[in-house]
Amino acid sequence: MAAIKANYMRILCILFVLSLFSCKNENKENDTKKSEFTDLQIKLDSLYNSYFDKNSPGAAILVLYDNKKVVNKGYGLRNLETKEPITPSTNLRSGSMAKQFTCLGLLKLMEEGKLSLTDTIYQYYPYPIFKNVTIEQFISHTSGIEDADWIIENSTKNSSEYVRNEDLIEWYANNNVIRFAPGTAFEYNNGTYVTLAQIIEKVSGMRYEDYIKKHVFEKAGMSRTQFIDDADSSKIPEYAYRYQRDSLGQWQSVEGHPMDEVTGAGGVYFSLDDYARYIVNHRNKTIVKSESNELIFKPISMNIELHSEDLKILKGTESSYAMGWEITDSMALSAGLWFGTQSFVIYERKRPLTIVMLANNDDFFKNRLVDKTYSIVNDYFNKAAKNVYK
Repeated sequence: MAAIKANYMRILCILFVLSLFSCKNENKENDTKKSEFTDLQIKLDSLYNSYFDKNSPGAAILVLYDNKKVVNKGYGLRNLETKEPITPSTNLRSGSMAKQFTCLGLLKLMEEGKLSLTDTIYQYYPYPIFKNVTIEQFISHTSGIEDADWIIENSTKNSSEYVRNEDLIEWYANNNVIRFAPGTAFEYNNGTYVTLAQIIEKVSGMRYEDYIKKHVFEKAGMSRTQFIDDADSSKIPEYAYRYQRDSLGQWQSVEGHPMDEVTGAGGVYFSLDDYARYIVNHRNKTIVKSESNELIFKPISMNIELHSEDLKILKGTESSYAMGWEITDSMALSAGLWFGTQSFVIYERKRPLTIVMLANNDDFFKNRLVDKTYSIVNDYFNKAAKNVYK
């Protein structure tokens, strides 16, 4: 018994020593990873802190790699009056990034057998302007019809009345302005996406906002994502106010634009935290069925003039438009631009890297922060990723 007990104690001692060695190595590995990511964070801090401070509006940046949050941070203020900072849970207006959600809503209705992407718009709204134009052409900005959103926006600059989606449908009912034959050219068109939102309402029997919340946001885990409703910011948690510089270079609020409530092409507020969940579910293909996922990045219109054409990262690349995304051979891109808000997402298709940038000001693109951010992140992963993710 004494010998057995001695052997048992010897084994325990060996296991204890091995566990200490294992913990030491594991801690060393974790410290290395933390150190690597800290280096990336420091570089991005240096970039963003040079543009945004405790007295200015700012931006939020998310870097996801292999569905892990490598960087998730806000800079500057979401409210200049209260001095509340932008954080990963701050809700910022997404601009045209909302088109992704409209397309997912259409795919969901297609899965339910309630519509086809080859349906004509005339089937849902029998107006002359919609004859021989399909849902797919509306999605891909190749419909050839006039952009009612642009027309109405320019006619309501001094209006105190908010425009509704129905107002754009009414414009289409009374105007038959065709710019080119359907499917023969690409021309960015917000009015078509507003019309698609109304088709979702008509087909589903639900408000567009409610349908997208139930079938897209909830499935993606976006529990705090909201549509603007009655232009009431109090309904949106941690709302980021929007700012532009005046003629003297001072920041001024630009809340309350007459087109603020129009949805389908925009009108969504989300945070980095919620969008991270969306991207994880997007990559895991859990929002729509696998056959629908195949369509999301399938090029529809070819050789387009990219929304983000001046980006250095895209120089010399061929591009096309898919379902709410601009596509190259290696990336899916989505940009948003509205009064006092600018946003951009880079979703790499050949490696599991996503970069999300949201800003509540109109300086972000002008300062080329998309290119500068991507340069830092891409350089980091090109040099360090193979050492971090083994």
